[in-house]
Amino acid sequence: MHSKGARPQTGQLDKPRRSTRGPLDPRTVLTSIGEVVYDWDVETDALTWSANAREVFGLPDMAPFATGAGYGLACEDVGGRTRHDAVLDAGTSEGETDHGAGVAYRATYLLRLPAAARGAHGADADGCVQVEDTGRWYAGSDGRPAFAHGVLRLAPPARDEQSGPVARNGFLAKISREVASAARANRPMTLLVMSIEGLDRINEDHGFEVADRAIEEAMRRAVVVMRRRDVFARYASNRFGVALLSCPLEQAEIAAERLRAGVEGVPLETRRGPLTIRVAIGAACAPEHASEASGLLRRAEDALTASRRTAAGYQVYRPGTLRADRSPKRAERELDIVAALNERRVVVARQPVVEACGARATAFHEALARIREPEGRIVGAGDIIPLVERAGLVPLLDARMLELSARRLAANPTERLSINVSPLTLETPDWLGILASTLGAHPGIAEGLIVEVTETVAVRDPEATRARLDAMKALGVAIALDDFGAGHTSFRHLRDFPVDLVKIDGAFVQNLSRSPDDRFFVRTLVDLAQHLGIPTVAEWVETQEAADMLASWGVDYLQGGLFGMAAIDETSQPLTIAEPVRRSAVG
Repeated sequence: MHSKGARPQTGQLDKPRRSTRGPLDPRTVLTSIGEVVYDWDVETDALTWSANAREVFGLPDMAPFATGAGYGLACEDVGGRTRHDAVLDAGTSEGETDHGAGVAYRATYLLRLPAAARGAHGADADGCVQVEDTGRWYAGSDGRPAFAHGVLRLAPPARDEQSGPVARNGFLAKISREVASAARANRPMTLLVMSIEGLDRINEDHGFEVADRAIEEAMRRAVVVMRRRDVFARYASNRFGVALLSCPLEQAEIAAERLRAGVEGVPLETRRGPLTIRVAIGAACAPEHASEASGLLRRAEDALTASRRTAAGYQVYRPGTLRADRSPKRAERELDIVAALNERRVVVARQPVVEACGARATAFHEALARIREPEGRIVGAGDIIPLVERAGLVPLLDARMLELSARRLAANPTERLSINVSPLTLETPDWLGILASTLGAHPGIAEGLIVEVTETVAVRDPEATRARLDAMKALGVAIALDDFGAGHTSFRHLRDFPVDLVKIDGAFVQNLSRSPDDRFFVRTLVDLAQHLGIPTVAEWVETQEAADMLASWGVDYLQGGLFGMAAIDETSQPLTIAEPVRRSAVG
């Protein structure tokens, strides 16, 4: 694709080299490696799964996992926290916020499948599988997670003696007698739970080897300062438990400070210089806070979460104060989409898509919807997407984004922009007319416009979808298939549809450095696209390692935080609205 000068021929993108190998079917590969993709509307708690989910989970239907709460009931706690909290608290302790690109999360937990499950990928005799849950959450107007997109990877339950569900159960077994004894004799026993702060950042900045050294050094230093009679264990990847026998809370605070000072006291030497290990500690006391081991561990984990949120370093469990604000069904936010449409407050944020090879020049930008609230604050995708979908306003928002993007292209003839069009919009009878009239009002912009449609349109009605895509192509725009890899599109669909570009789902791209399965799957997608001569874009590219890997496999374009976040062009003119949107028109 050309980033400067004249645009390429109408609707055309640079063609990649064709693969000489026969293609594999993406859905078959995705199922074979035990992966499913999901979207989670945190506000309504609705979970939407990829087409292969029933096969991977071995379920006759996905009704048991139709909501986050339903799925969460089958999940063992993640280091003492629920799956809901483990995912949606990601990044908060390090002060991360969503500036439009989302916040990455990663959690590993044990999933107990319903009795109806048969032949689930990796399930043991008890119907248990270990799940690696990765993705990104997007914030709503209050800054909290409102929407998440991720991928689950199912595998046989881990038998690691130092981390994971097995280690947690072993730790609980060690302390259960002491907890029961404390309850019977009314003799206090305090449980401290410690975690290393910013471990993800250490992974990113120093590598996994240094992060592992930090964990090992924290364990060694903790043992040095402990009393002989206390019980210590690493029961999860970044969780350490210390059971202080015959120790009331007043004395536990002194012990916690000694523990923290012992772990943090001397910096860890690395090739990049000294690294100070920082820890947070939560405490809960038996029998005051719980009379059995698992309950006490949950209370201590809650206290740890509070400690990390307040940066206090140490926190004692306080009943009723830690979970009240984290319901998956929060009250509806006060964001009036119709008013935003009428008051010219829908704005375009552009994220660059760069060429994978050479100097990585910008090839085009993706246009993303943002809403400017009356006081000037910008509302991102986490709020906009769930709200407009529930209100049935997606076609109106898509039409507004088309008009804003058309104005941008008319004012900047050498640019190229891609816009997202939802399946609902694509299926409305008005869409093609709106597209044609917009292109007619701005002659010459069609060759600069790329329309992105999601994989789900391929399975709803393939023949009707083909007809709609053909009609759009006839108007001169290019077609991109978004979220490629979610298991909906077969080789036949991709071959038969007039697609100029495929965008590989970022949920697979973000784990390339960690997951051989994701590397294999992404290469399969690239090979399939190359076999058909279709250029590829990889989304969510955040590291140089991932960028170089993708380029070496033949990916044509890259998009993600490594190359720039979505930014609003403050110089662009707002849309002049000839006729306001009326509530009655949308029911």
